[in-house]
Amino acid sequence: MVNVSVLLAVYNGLPYLPEQLQSLSRQTVPFRLLVQDDGSTDSSADVLKDFAGSQPNVVFGANQGQHLGAPGNFLSMLQQTRGPAALCDQDDIWMPDRLETCLEALSRAEAQWGSDTPILVHSDLRVVSEDGSPIHESFFGHQKWNPEAASLQNLLVQNNVTGCSVLINEPLRQLASRHAKNSGIFMHDWFLAQTAAAFGHIVFVPRPLVSYRQHGDNAVGASTSGIPGRVLKALTMPEKAKKRILLNYTQAQSFLAYYGNALPDEAKNVVNRFLEIPRQPKWRRPGLLMRGNYLMQDPVLRLGQLLLT
Repeated sequence: MVNVSVLLAVYNGLPYLPEQLQSLSRQTVPFRLLVQDDGSTDSSADVLKDFAGSQPNVVFGANQGQHLGAPGNFLSMLQQTRGPAALCDQDDIWMPDRLETCLEALSRAEAQWGSDTPILVHSDLRVVSEDGSPIHESFFGHQKWNPEAASLQNLLVQNNVTGCSVLINEPLRQLASRHAKNSGIFMHDWFLAQTAAAFGHIVFVPRPLVSYRQHGDNAVGASTSGIPGRVLKALTMPEKAKKRILLNYTQAQSFLAYYGNALPDEAKNVVNRFLEIPRQPKWRRPGLLMRGNYLMQDPVLRLGQLLLT
């Protein structure tokens, strides 16, 4: 019995889409594939139709051909499905047991916290180049990030969850899909991670289950610079750093507005304390960020955050 959906968002994905579809066909557990093209101008839609002709598990989304953007496309598909749902980008390559491993982790988490608890499962990724050549065997190792930094405090200032590795359960799907038409959501994976941290739990699988392809058209990707390069970039582009910091507060304000009184008290307090920081005198802000643990993981970003907030 198929009780999990894979949500594949597509937009001008022709160079990489066939390889991703092949990797989906090699998954070790059955699934329903919901695909939704976001108005491609290449022949991606034709590739999807050909693939659907040979695969009985493929369903096309109700908003096929509309240009909703990546967050709108994924959140729209979350409204069109039921049960556990895995997010899938067009340009990556899934390991054959990507879905099975995440479902097993979800089953253990629901046994621990209850099947009515919102839960998000995500995994490490293998970073590869445009042609699929390996760059790093661990995305988190490459980024120098801690995968356990997944509290709401952490996630208000830096997303620690990569969408193409995500599996969510039905309670989390229900929560997030209510906001499919809200335009203030910057990225769907960040929003899902914040929702899971506020209402439930985030589970990390310490294995690379996806080959995460880096190329010129990535919406968001792995950093290609080392620490010295990031320092130089930060010093030469302070306005960009300020804009990145402001985005955290804008996203937090939207998150609070979307869920309002539905937020658990502890989560509401965490968000409200964070939103108070830029209203305080500048000399007080670094201490408030540190005491509240509202700190970015990247040391360069963290320094900029403390200096520029």
